[in-house]
Amino acid sequence: MSKKNKQESMSFTDVDGRWMQCKHCYEYCKVEENIVATTCGKCTIIRTLKRIPLEEMVPSLKKKKSTGRPAGWHFMNEFVDKDGNVFHKGKEQPKLKGTLKPTKVKPIKKRKKLTADEKLQRDLKNWKKRKKARRVKK
Repeated sequence: MSKKNKQESMSFTDVDGRWMQCKHCYEYCKVEENIVATTCGKCTIIRTLKRIPLEEMVPSLKKKKSTGRPAGWHFMNEFVDKDGNVFHKGKEQPKLKGTLKPTKVKPIKKRKKLTADEKLQRDLKNWKKRKKARRVKK
């Protein structure tokens, strides 16, 4: 298509320059003199996000695969994973591979969430203990 056949978007000239309507949202954007049609930045971003998923554009949003090792394994003096790899303070010891049994990791205890009333009673008991200890000292 040549420039003559293209339909020109609505525009006006101001002291600042030429302004033209976006093809999609009809918002006015500042353009140069020889432009026939324009798309604003907002519409460009929206159209790009529709085509490409956000996880693909920003690699830090991808979830990392779990190694199967527990949190803090590299701080342990000795850790043996399920494949038999032996680690001393996070450094792999290839000579010792398969010589030791895998390390058993205890799951973290889940604490029961206290209600407001239970918290109040707990604090009251602690206060009574402190008060009693103060009385005994005098």
